[in-house]
Formats: sequence, structure tokens, C-alpha cells
Amino acid sequence: MPNSNTNQFRTEVEIPFKEITRANSKSYKRHLGFAFAQFETKEDADKAVEDFNGTKFQRRNIFIKKALPPATEEEKKEKLEAFKAKREAALKEKEEHKKLKEESKPAKKVSNGEGKERVPEGKASQDTIFVTNLDYKVDVKTLNGLFKDLKPKWIHVPTRRVPAHILKKQTGTRAPFNKGIAFVKFADEETQKQAVAEYNGKELNGREIIVDVAIDARIPKTDDSEIKEDEEEVVEETNEVVAAPVEE
Repeated sequence: MPNSNTNQFRTEVEIPFKEITRANSKSYKRHLGFAFAQFETKEDADKAVEDFNGTKFQRRNIFIKKALPPATEEEKKEKLEAFKAKREAALKEKEEHKKLKEESKPAKKVSNGEGKERVPEGKASQDTIFVTNLDYKVDVKTLNGLFKDLKPKWIHVPTRRVPAHILKKQTGTRAPFNKGIAFVKFADEETQKQAVAEYNGKELNGREIIVDVAIDARIPKTDDSEIKEDEEEVVEETNEVVAAPVEE
């Protein structure tokens, strides 16, 4: 500050410095770009702010405002407790928001064989069973041989969509892979229950098959019954009927 201005106040000035050490081990002090000035009266401090804030000093614009006294230990403790309370409230709010978001999500569908067992909806059939965990090579002929003693009326084995030339390369035949499930229809409910009791857990082609009562809404119709076996044709994966009536 110019001497002509500073002489009108009685002040004590403190300028913070930091010590800097260079590569050649020489050190020097450099001020931090700010200072504190203490005046005898409040009026002198107010007048200094009014007169010198925004003025130029040694080719720089200086900015002056009243300094805040350092916080006491009690004030520091109060600030720390307030900060912790604010942080805990923010974390609690975040957890509640996350919980509400998860609760509002629709329940995920569980695919066959993964996660918890899903209970199918609909009316239980009185003559048809639902077979799962089948080996991919199992076909109508295989299941007909398995259930021959109970004389099934028809057997439906859904197939995967696989090009015929790939099937021939992998299996040596054009027979399509199944989806691991099948439907088998019997003459009456008594025979159906007998099939569930006798064949559930039975091993077929190295796998323990699961046999249960089928649901009417999921049982395919029996109108169409043949799979075309053109060497260049692609076997379609659909929910339409691919069933074969069983010769008695």
C-alpha cells in the first residue's frame, strides 16, 4: 500500500510465507499472496476496506474484506459433528432411494433350470405329462420306447432351430435337436399319475428326467405331426405342434 495511505492508520500487519527449496539446495521464502492487518478500532478497519478494496497496489488489484477469527476448539467440534450428521443423512436417503427403486422393479422371469423353480399357471391336465431335463438326442421314438408299457396316445418333442447341414455334420443324421422337454398324452388320468410316479427321476440317456403333470394351457395341439427332412431345409424353432401319434 502507498505510504500516504497507510500512515493514517495504526496497524499490525502479518504476511504468511512458505519456504521453497530448489534443486541446488538453496531455499528462499515466498509469500502466499494474502495478508492480515489488525487495526486499533473497528472504524479504522471499516474505512480501510472502503478505501482500498479494488485499488491497485504494485501493479495488482487488491481485494480487501474483514477477516474471520480462527474457530475455537468447541466451534471446530460442532462443525465436525454437523458435517458427520449431514453425511449420515445423505447416505440414509441414498439407501432408502435404492431400496424403493429395487422394490418398484418388476419381478424377473426365471428360465427353466435356472434359479428358483417357477410354478406354472393354469389348469392341470387330466391325461398329459410334462417331461424335462431330456438329453438333446431324445426323440419321439425314444420316449415311445420308454413309456410303451403305459401305451401313450401321442408324444410331442419340441425341436431347436438348427440348419440341416450342421445337424448332419455334428450328429451324422438330419434328426433335429430337442429343447430338453416333451409332452406325453395317455388314455386317462390314472395312467398319467402312474407315469409320474414310476418315471420321475428315471435315468434316460445318462440324465435323470423330471416327470410332472402338464398344464392344459401349455399342451400343444395334435393336428400337425411331421417334421420335413429336406437336406437343405432349416428346422424351425416354434411353439407350433411337432407331435407324432404313437402306433399302438
